[in-house]
Amino acid sequence: MAKQSTFKIWGGVESFDPKKGAVEVLSYYLMASGLAGVVLGAAIGALIGAVGVPDNVSALIGVAIFAAALLIGFSLYLQSGGDETAMLDLVELDNSSAPRLTSLVEGITASIGIDMPPVYLLEEPQINATCIVAPGRLGAVVVTSGALELLTRLELEAVLARELVRLRSGEVVFEARLRSFRRTMASISPRFVPVVYTREMLGRDIAADVAAMTVTRFPPALLSALQKADAIRVPPSKDRDRCLFAQFWFIPELRDVSTDERIIEISEF
Repeated sequence: MAKQSTFKIWGGVESFDPKKGAVEVLSYYLMASGLAGVVLGAAIGALIGAVGVPDNVSALIGVAIFAAALLIGFSLYLQSGGDETAMLDLVELDNSSAPRLTSLVEGITASIGIDMPPVYLLEEPQINATCIVAPGRLGAVVVTSGALELLTRLELEAVLARELVRLRSGEVVFEARLRSFRRTMASISPRFVPVVYTREMLGRDIAADVAAMTVTRFPPALLSALQKADAIRVPPSKDRDRCLFAQFWFIPELRDVSTDERIIEISEF
């Protein structure tokens, strides 16, 4: 995939840097596994020390447990970000089942220099789209049936361009690894799954909007799609797996989401 340099896009938000993204998620895995290793190592070291094993030996065992925990965390990071299609109720599309959609995706991917990804349909009435990781660790496009039915060709093209630019940058792989981490940690505490729309999320969304307009060169189409999608938004899902994707949709499925600033930014182009 084409390499994208880092530069300021909006409000201090930088374009996505794959190396920084990889380091960020890896740090989450290492911190979580390291903390578990410290607790387990201290507990086992104390037990061994209580039965008369020399302190230096019990300390060495504790360090070994901590190191093993870090290795496990690194291994989990490498395995993260795999096939996510089973987490959503998707139907794969092709040229015969959705010729308009696949031709648009094919055209945009050719123009931005990436391979044609798999395309999936999510049968839901709202207008939305995102990118996820499909089998073989391929990036894939997900579009709701509402988007196909209610958006014009130009509007749909603008939304697809937005998601495919994110795919090109490597952001989608980062998001998949982050979702894997959150999914694991959510079994300990649901606080690891975001429920509120933050300023950082808004900044990333505007950055993606701006990137999309550099591809289509027609801001009114993206603006119209955003307004249509905002008008028929549905309440956020309470399904845990679905909630993991909430912040990554064209219209985030979170509480307190406002598109006003995105509309203002797009309108200024």
